[in-house]
Amino acid sequence: MKNNETISKLFLARQEFVLIGLTGRTGSGCTTAANILESEASFPDSEMVKIGEENFYQGNDRVRYSILREYAQKNFNKFYSIKVSDLISAYLLSTSIDEAANFIHQSNTLSLDISKIKDMLIKHSFAKNAVKKYKSLLGKIINHKEDLTLSTTEEQNFNKTLLAVRRFTSIFKDELNSLHSDLYIYTYQAAGNSIRKRGRVEPNFENEEFVPDCIFHLPETINRIIKLLRKINGNVFIAIDAIRNPFEARFFKDRYSAFYLVAVNAPNDDRRSYLQNVHKFSVEKFDEIEIRESGKTKISHADFISQNVKKCIEMADVHIFNPRNELENNNVLKAQLAWYFSLMLHPGLVTPRTIERVMQIAYTAKSNSGCISRQVGAVVTDGDNSIKAIGWNDVAKGQVPCSLRSYNGLINDFDEIAYSKYERNSKEFRNVARKKYIKISAADKESGRNHAYCFKDIKNEADGKYNQVHTRSLHAEENAFLQIAKNGGMGVAGGKLYTTASPCELCAKKAYQLGIAEIIYIDPYPGIAQDHIISIGSNPPSLTQFMGAVGKGYHQLYEPILSYKDELEYLSSED
Repeated sequence: MKNNETISKLFLARQEFVLIGLTGRTGSGCTTAANILESEASFPDSEMVKIGEENFYQGNDRVRYSILREYAQKNFNKFYSIKVSDLISAYLLSTSIDEAANFIHQSNTLSLDISKIKDMLIKHSFAKNAVKKYKSLLGKIINHKEDLTLSTTEEQNFNKTLLAVRRFTSIFKDELNSLHSDLYIYTYQAAGNSIRKRGRVEPNFENEEFVPDCIFHLPETINRIIKLLRKINGNVFIAIDAIRNPFEARFFKDRYSAFYLVAVNAPNDDRRSYLQNVHKFSVEKFDEIEIRESGKTKISHADFISQNVKKCIEMADVHIFNPRNELENNNVLKAQLAWYFSLMLHPGLVTPRTIERVMQIAYTAKSNSGCISRQVGAVVTDGDNSIKAIGWNDVAKGQVPCSLRSYNGLINDFDEIAYSKYERNSKEFRNVARKKYIKISAADKESGRNHAYCFKDIKNEADGKYNQVHTRSLHAEENAFLQIAKNGGMGVAGGKLYTTASPCELCAKKAYQLGIAEIIYIDPYPGIAQDHIISIGSNPPSLTQFMGAVGKGYHQLYEPILSYKDELEYLSSED
């Protein structure tokens, strides 16, 4: 075997199959990214990619991009895009007209006449569509009790079936919105919730019993389609547009080493402007979608069955920045897709960018956190990105982290180091804690896991208030700042703060006071820090949304399979 064939074998698995899951808030550009990956020629011809008047990549990053763009253009094959909305259409089409009408009527608060909904279904694409002749094949795909083995005719019609469902979704969206401009969003989000709760689109699903196995019904269906695409079409690159439930993201992370969760992020102001100008969203509609996509819904079992894009973004392997001012060419988006596509096929072609290197340290630091609610990591650097301090959200040194305490210890022990005087003596606090302890110990008595608790939550419930002051932990940014003071470090005026979540109001004020020039973050923190603290005054820090690879994705993309020197030597040497 020739040496170049040996090298090819090392990278063969990656070059035969790549699976990308796209996630992001409404209006961020997930579908735009999927459309780029589906196209024949996706990447910019010129290495001079600009945002506004400036080059998007500066310094050595321009050289890195030039190398990766060249590789992408030589090795790119267009992706198959599996759109979650199309799969939801397939579930809807498996219902009768009466079931569909009742479901659509119940899934929104728009006070629509059910007879108008039913009339629309009878007269238009729901009853008269090209998908009907593929109904048996669709049934096999979404009915997990059926064998996935397809006949020769079904295999020949498989790609046509996916295309027919996509066409139906586009037409059906317009028909739903002809009754009300929000009806498509309400219907398809409710259908997704119903599938995760019951395994099908079912009227009155909110009042039905939750079936835990159905949490993964939708990703299992996607997985069946992935297997068929690979069997029928051979070597394939696949993009899922779009993953909005964290358990679905976890499903693919656990099953495919070639899976990358890619978050497409756009600044809130740009998203809001885009949705208002292009899709005519009102301010109220934008705010409502923000709440729904942050997992803050009141439906039964919402943590498992509803959208939580915020959590999906936290889990992402790669973060891509999409300025919504590029409606004509999307070159900034294309450039980043070219960058990470090349690294997916050939890890280690270039070294990480500085922003990735530092954020990876913050991302790793968050795993040290003893907070049982949310782990956050932070790094403080000088203006040249030289690291001065690392922090994570946790209790003060010498205290016991929340994850190492328990209801059992609180109720039955009187450890003065682990549990405060207040916790050991407050009757109101202990009454609330005892009730929770009884419930959780009865429900989970055989698992052997530690039943930790959040002091703040119990304190707020005992007081009948919601107050952030009672948290035991220092915030990650606060902890990093204190490490500098504690160890007699140098000043950080003009420096940078890297954080896995944008700072709250309290930490934003501290960063401002220290003279931090730039704050780089992965996920926006809910609150008014940006509008109320960071954006005012005579010396405000700039706020930059992170773009790059972190966590497992960082290692997968930047660690070479074979050292680059050895790879080139093998290619140039004799057999």
